[in-house]
Amino acid sequence: MRYDIILMFGSGFALAYGFEVTGLSNWLASQLMVLKGVPIIFIILGICCIVTVISEFASNIASIQLAIPVMMALQKNIDVSPLLLMIPATFASSIGFMLPVATAANTIVFGTKMIHTKDMFKVGLILDILGILIITLMCYLYLA
Repeated sequence: MRYDIILMFGSGFALAYGFEVTGLSNWLASQLMVLKGVPIIFIILGICCIVTVISEFASNIASIQLAIPVMMALQKNIDVSPLLLMIPATFASSIGFMLPVATAANTIVFGTKMIHTKDMFKVGLILDILGILIITLMCYLYLA
């Protein structure tokens, strides 16, 4: 395996660890207190969008390591079931399709040098939007 690929995955783990150690997860959740009166479908949609964007730049594991502590703190602040926030975040961490670092499969395909980043971005954007909408709808219908 090439070193640049190893560095891409390692940076995601370092980012997640930094979020935990510095208390950034708790701070983010406290900043999201304004969501207390917002309908839950919009909160789920927002969570899916944010976690998907994070998963484009970090591995799936690193993005969920970032998201779960924030979701735990957020659910206490807005008084909803923790599963209602954590399940969509977990699913959304797996739908990063736009960039090579987003998933191991993307990295392997990109490593062949037969597909360029702009090609991955075009197709991945459509897949990300569809994934976000499906996750939001399913979680709202079955969890809310």
